[in-house]
Formats: sequence, structure tokens, C-alpha cells
Amino acid sequence: MTKWYPDEGTQARFGADHPLARCDGFVFDVDGVLCRGETLIPRADETIARLRRGGKRVIFISNNSTKSREEYIAKFTRLGIPVTADDLVLSTFATAQYVADAWPGARVYVIGAPGLRRELELAGLDLVDDPLSTDAVVIGSAFDSRGQLTADNGSRITGALRALYHADAKFIATNPDRIFPASDGVVPGTGAMIGALSYMVDRQPDAVIGKPSPYIVKIALERLRLEGRQCAIVGDMDTDMLAGQQMDMTTIFVRSGAMTEDKLRSLAVSPRHVFDSVIDILAVPI
Repeated sequence: MTKWYPDEGTQARFGADHPLARCDGFVFDVDGVLCRGETLIPRADETIARLRRGGKRVIFISNNSTKSREEYIAKFTRLGIPVTADDLVLSTFATAQYVADAWPGARVYVIGAPGLRRELELAGLDLVDDPLSTDAVVIGSAFDSRGQLTADNGSRITGALRALYHADAKFIATNPDRIFPASDGVVPGTGAMIGALSYMVDRQPDAVIGKPSPYIVKIALERLRLEGRQCAIVGDMDTDMLAGQQMDMTTIFVRSGAMTEDKLRSLAVSPRHVFDSVIDILAVPI
């Protein structure tokens, strides 16, 4: 028999090390953890509802560089998980804030999806098409949901190269993810563009904003009004686990996403807890 948090009497059955006993806040990755593409991972919506009902603070953090907060709110609505903009910490938003804080009004050359461009515009940045009048190159995913290089982004790779090579523009990446979980398997991630440009200009990005960078995780913790040791991060990638470790968070790996547990271990990354899926975090055998 199994009981599910927060049913009456269940909490007392958790050991002191269990994330439900030791954590007041939960930071969830999205793709591969709560959904695959537009498909909800079974009972992920129930997981969030139960945590909220049990008094846990919940926030969502994503390295996905294709969508704005507006688009993510619409996606969460389709998945049946109520959210507001304050519940979302996205690499698109965090990257836009980073560039706007460092170089207000900067002229930015973008490789990425409309959602990234939208967040950069909302941050007051000037999106330009002339590589030689560029202050910063911002790199997001150049691929569609099938893993195909989009026509618009394909035509902008040379421009990004020229901005970095000739104009000595700042080199900013939304996230380092090499792969991304789609509904039918993995597709190339933003890391593919980082690797190509870095190789051509013999230079690494000046900043990578998404996980495992502490920059994006600090935003999430500030929203929760909690310290890292009071929170768990739930993810399906090494970047999630490394981000949590850097911020002294309880790390929870789920097997439902892009990376296998064997691959994670081969990278010498050891999460504190491993579950098949998010709903299993809440299960208490009795």
C-alpha cells in the first residue's frame, strides 16, 4: 500500500533526509521533468498540486531558450499546472536581464527563437541585424522542435561569427545544454551553437546564464525567499544537479528526461536522491 503526500499522517513516515522532510522549497526543471514537448509526464500536475497543498513553495526554472514567459504561461495552462510570471525563471528572461543590467540599451545580435527575442526587447535592448554595429551576441537554440536548424537562424550564423571576430562583441549564451528532450527523442541544444562559434573564434562565451550557472538559480531562490539549503532542485540533466550542488540544494534526479542515470554517473555527478518520475517523490510505502 502507498500513501501520497500530504495525506494525513504521511509526513511522519519520511526520514529526516527525505526532501519532503528537509525542504521548504522545490525548484523544478520543466522539459523532461514535468513534460516532454507538449505532453505532460504522468501525474506531474498532481505532484505540483500536492506540494502546494502541503505548504511547499514551488518555482519552475528552465534552460529552454525558445520561449518567453508569456509562451510558458500558455504552455503550463495546457499542461494543467497554474502559474504566474513570478513562478517562472527562464533562461530567456534571465539572459535578457543579465545583458540589460551589464550594458543598458545594448545593440544585440541574436541567434535564437522569437521567445528569446521577445524577452530581450522587453528588457529594453536594441536588436540589430548589422554584425559590425553589435555590442553583444546572444546565443539561444537555433533549432526547431524536430531538431532542424531554422532558416532564419541558419542565415545568422555568419553574422554572429563576424560580430565576434570583427566587432569584438560580447559573447553571451542562454545555456550550455548540448541536447534537449523532445517528445520523440533528443535534439541538438544551444550548446551546438556555442561549440561551433567557440571553435571558429577560438573563444569561450563571456557568460553562460542558464544552469549550472548560479546566476539563474539565485533568481529562483530570491523568488522563493529561501536559502539553498532549504530547497530541492528537481531535474533530468547534469546541469540541474551541478546547479543544485553549487547552491547547497538537495539534488533530485528523475529518470523521465533526456539523460540516463548511467550517463549522469559517467560525468561524476552524484545526486542526493534518484526517482523514476516526479510523482515518486511523494510516495510513501506503508
